[in-house]
Formats: sequence, C-alpha cells, structure tokens
Amino acid sequence: MTSQWRVGAILNEPLADTLRFAAWYLDAGASGLTLLFDNPEDPALEVLASHPSVTCIPCTAEFWADLGLTPDTRFTKRQNMALSWVYRSMPDGWLLNVDADEFLHVINGAVSSFLAAMPAETEAVRVETAEIVVGPAGATENIYRLPMERDVARRVYGDSAALFGPRRKGLIGHPQGKSFVRCGLPGVSLRQHWAQRADGSEIAERYVPVREGAALLHHIGLDYAVWRAKLDWRLVSSGFTVPLTERIRAMLDLPDAEERLRTLHADLHGVDAERLDRLRAEGVSLELPIDLDGITARRFGKGHGAA
Repeated sequence: MTSQWRVGAILNEPLADTLRFAAWYLDAGASGLTLLFDNPEDPALEVLASHPSVTCIPCTAEFWADLGLTPDTRFTKRQNMALSWVYRSMPDGWLLNVDADEFLHVINGAVSSFLAAMPAETEAVRVETAEIVVGPAGATENIYRLPMERDVARRVYGDSAALFGPRRKGLIGHPQGKSFVRCGLPGVSLRQHWAQRADGSEIAERYVPVREGAALLHHIGLDYAVWRAKLDWRLVSSGFTVPLTERIRAMLDLPDAEERLRTLHADLHGVDAERLDRLRAEGVSLELPIDLDGITARRFGKGHGAA
C-alpha cells in the first residue's frame, strides 16, 4: 500500500539548484510538484513548464494581489500565504512544504510507503533535520549532523558551540524539520515548519526523528561563495543566532575580514576527521551516498546549467 504525495515550494534560485530540487523529488516518487517562482521571469520556467508532473506558477504582481499581498510584502508572509493557497488546491494525498535546499529522504524504502504506514488519524508528519557539512578530505559520502543537546554540542564543537545558540541544537539552520500535511483538512494554513488551524486547535502531528528512518536533508551553507553572497540578508533577517550575528558584524570591520569569514565558514559548516569522530561517537551524524548531480543529469541531462 502506498500514499500519493506532492511537493510545494516557492523558489528564487540559480537554474542548476532549481533543477536539482525538482529532480530529487521527481526521482523520489512525488506525483506532482507545484513550484512558485518569486522571480516571474525565472529561467527555470522555460525548462520545467512543459514537464507533465510540474506545475509552474510565476509570482507576478497580479498573483500576489489575488492573495491580498504585494511583491514587497515580507517574504515569510508571502511564502506562508502562497503555500497555504497551494495546499487548499490539493484534493487528496499529502503535501510536503519545503525550500529549495531541503531534500526529504526516507532512508530505507519509498516516501509513499513511509506515508502509507501512518495511522489514519495522523494529519501531519514532521521529519527531523539533518544538516550537511563539508567532510574531511577523502570522505566518500555526504555527511550530515543531527540536532543535539547543548552539552553534546559543547563536546563536539568546543568553544564554537556558543555560536550555534541555545535553540538551534548544534545546527546553523533550523532543527524543527519540515512537514507533510494531509490534504483536505478544513481551516488549515501552512507555516514554514508545520500546519496550523485558524481556530487554534492542534494538528494531529507525528514527529519522525532521523533514527526512525527519515530525514530532511538540509543543504545549507555548503558553498562559501553562496554563503557569502547571502550574508548581508541573513544578518538583517534573523538568519543567524545573536552570538553568530555579533561575531560576523565584528569581523566585517576588520582589514582581514574575508580571510576571517572563510575561517569562520569552515568552522561552522565543515568537520575535520577529529570532529567527525566526535559526531559519530555522540550518535549525531548521518552518512549517505547521495548523488544529487547524478539524479539531476538523469532527469534533465547536463544542459541548462545542471552539473
């Protein structure tokens, strides 16, 4: 027995990243993707619009006006409103609400079978985050760190643990994960990590940690150039913890700022052999033979900017 599921996302990414995202979910068995393009002239529209399983929606001023918003409305508000609109258009099955750098993975088996095993009364399934890190030289698999308690973070990261803050559980991004929401629930709207009801009543949610066989693979911060390009935006949008924001702002005023930022990035988003051993010893690592570029090439070829 299997369950039908779809993906909804709002994107504004380089073409190669958008194709990588679409390829992953098509390969994982999604019955459809509804992709909202925050840039209504995104080049991915030309590539993906003709795909039979992909619905592409350019987010024009008219699109936002229909939702009572404008293109200048705060992004998270637009994201939540737009994905709630997508959710209400889905008659059945499940909708997974994710960002372009998030790849839902069932470790042994198919996503559809994973969802079919959920009790009928389950209205949402939230899957724990696994955050990618740059591994030591010679690593042959993708390495991910898992959310961890503060004492574990201190043992793994030493003095750098303070930069992760008390709430992100040893991650730079979010530890909350992302959710599949059963379609057709009345009075439901979507937020970034979960669904909520207008009347405040609780959603019947099942939380699935990585150790139970599923992970939201978060490919955040892996490339320094991309991380650096988004730095100013994250500094003003609460993208980092307060201690990390303060550390970065202090660095930006120094003559060797770029060198310091590179060192900081390597510390936050990489693990040497010793740190990897500590992650393993604490049980907060996941290593997977994931080949995103290979999946993308199979789905879309090596053109269009895909690797």
